[in-house]
Formats: sequence, structure tokens, C-alpha cells
Amino acid sequence: MFLWLSRKIKIKTLFNIAEKEFVQLSRDPRSIFIIIFIPIFLLVVFGYGVTMDIKNINLIVCDQSKTSLSDEFIREFISSGFFKLVGYVDDLRKIDGFLVSGRAKVGIVISHDFANEIELGRPVKVQIIVDGSDANTANVVLGYVQQIVQGFSRDEIENYIFKITGRNIPAIDLKPRIWFNQELKSVNFFIPGLMGLIMMVMTVLMTSLSISRERELGSFERLISTPLSPNFIIAGKLIPYAVLAFIDSVLILLAGYILFNLKVKGDLFSLLLVTVIFIFCGLNIGLIISTVARSQQSTMAIAFISTVVPTFILSGFVFPIRNMPWVLQMLSYLVPARYYLDVIRGIILKGNGLFEQVEYVFVLLFFIFFTFVVASLRLRKLMREI
Repeated sequence: MFLWLSRKIKIKTLFNIAEKEFVQLSRDPRSIFIIIFIPIFLLVVFGYGVTMDIKNINLIVCDQSKTSLSDEFIREFISSGFFKLVGYVDDLRKIDGFLVSGRAKVGIVISHDFANEIELGRPVKVQIIVDGSDANTANVVLGYVQQIVQGFSRDEIENYIFKITGRNIPAIDLKPRIWFNQELKSVNFFIPGLMGLIMMVMTVLMTSLSISRERELGSFERLISTPLSPNFIIAGKLIPYAVLAFIDSVLILLAGYILFNLKVKGDLFSLLLVTVIFIFCGLNIGLIISTVARSQQSTMAIAFISTVVPTFILSGFVFPIRNMPWVLQMLSYLVPARYYLDVIRGIILKGNGLFEQVEYVFVLLFFIFFTFVVASLRLRKLMREI
């Protein structure tokens, strides 16, 4: 009977702590605004601003052939949607001025014998000059150029064979198939990554400021005087922020669908379940930080360094992990967002369920257990010191 009453009192006190957190948040409208609207703001800014899709590349042309074939060749570039013609020059040396001044990123030089060589079935050379000051952009541009030139070459070969034989003998008919992201939109890859980045930052900040604020206001002593163990105190602190973080995740998914037409191809329940697991990882990390830092300013600094930098760089959000030095690859295994991004990208883009990547889910569950134990031990030590 005594044990039952004691357990009932503890559960009631736990919910009282959670209720106090909700009340405290309701009295601070700025915190509510930050928690609810900042994730949507970040999603919009990153979703529209961070993209690998490069369009409207300024193109300058030196057409020494001046034939219908050379005009058709240039039209292939313009109609692709990747390039924007800024003008023609009659001397290839004038292309340098466009590239140096930044008025053009790509220059094309078409030789005098362009049309004759094609009609004779001979290889024809076209000079492509690319501004390589931005290496990533230059590589993407070269991919666009190669794709357009191959398509033009295939069509002209077919026309030449028809002239010679009178038959439609096709050249190599390449029919690529793109799975999971048919439009090759980089935003479809970035939005799940943004979801992981935003959720990690928000969850860590929300809970890391919790105990730090209690210590600065002097109410932490009253908190530890309750008949609760550190585990129950942590649970009471986590409940309200877990609810708010889950609401944030739903809002991010809705915004991704409305603004970017990003649809979840897999099981929505599996996506929300693994998101809840990831939320508790971030909340526990925030609690650990709050027991280490002594002020809200230092808490925010530590939270920023421990979440934004690893999540942005070491999770595969932007940069492929396999291209990193082996030291950074080893460090990436300590970043929960790495596993979360792999799972939600599989669910959203490929239609996976949890079973396809169940090992990553277990790793996230291990992170929850480990960080909860560390937070509990840190809080227990803090209570002894006070």
C-alpha cells in the first residue's frame, strides 16, 4: 500500500513538473514564437536558398560557322533551360572579357567547318570555355554541356545515316531511368536533411535552456526538493518539449508538401515514429548541456557548437560522408542526425519502412538510452553539489 501511494505521488509530481513547464512557456510568448515559427522560417530560407540546381547560366557564343546547323546547336543549349544567351561575338578573344568580368560563365566557340564536318559524317570539335573559379558550379555546368552535346550528336548522326541509306537506323538509343527523385530536384534531397537539422537544433536549445534558466532564477533548489529521482525530473522536463518538437516536425512536413510538393512515399507512421525517437535524442543532449553550462549564454554557445556544426557537416546533410577524411568519417558515427537522415530519406524518397533500415533505428534507441543515463548522472551530481 505504501509503495503504491509513493508511486502515485511520484507520477503526480512528475506531471506537475511537466505542467509547470507548459505554464512557464505559455507566459513567454517569444519562446512559443521561436519554437513554432522559426523552424518554418528556416525551412523556407534553406529550402529556397540551398540548392544544387543551377539554371540561367550566362552563355556567350562565337559562331564562326553561321549556318542553320550551328543555330540549331545553340538552340539546344537555350531550350534546355540551363543556359541564358547573353550575346554573340565575332572574335573568340572577346570571350575572355565576358568571363573575366563575370558577365558570362560559359563560352562556346563553333568552328568554320562545323556544318560541313557533320554532313560528311566526320567528328567535329566545339570548344567549351567554362569559368572554373567555382569548382562545384563548373562541374555541374560541364555535366549539362555533355548531356546537351550528346543529345545533339545522336540526332545529327541519325539524320546523316538517313541521308546516306534512306532508312531510319537509330544510333545508340540511351533511355536512362531515374528512381526515387525523377525530377532530380536537389530540394527533395535537402528538405529531409533540413528537417533533421532543424529538429536537432530546436530540441537541444529548448531543453538546454530549461535547467540553466532554473538555476539562474533560483528555482532549481525547489525542483530538487521534490520527492523525485533525477530520472523522474528529467522525464517531467522532457514531456512538454517533446510535444512541442513533435508539433514542429508535423508543421515542417506540411510546409514541405505545400511549398515544395514533397510527398512522403513511405509509411507516414514510421516517419513520425523515428522522428519521435530522434526528438528524444536531441532533448537528452540538451539536458546534458544544461547540467554542464552555468548560464543561458554559455548554454546557447555550447548547444550551437555541438548541434549545428556536426549536424550540418558530419550527417551527410550537404557533404557526402564517403568523401571525407577517415577521421571525420569515424566522428560521423557519433552524430545521431546521420542515422536519422538515412532513415527519413529512405521513407520519404524511396518509400522504405523501418525494417529496411532497422539497424539505424536501434542505433538511435541506443543514443536515447545512453544520453538519458548520462543526463541522469549529471543531474544527480548537480543535486549533490547544491
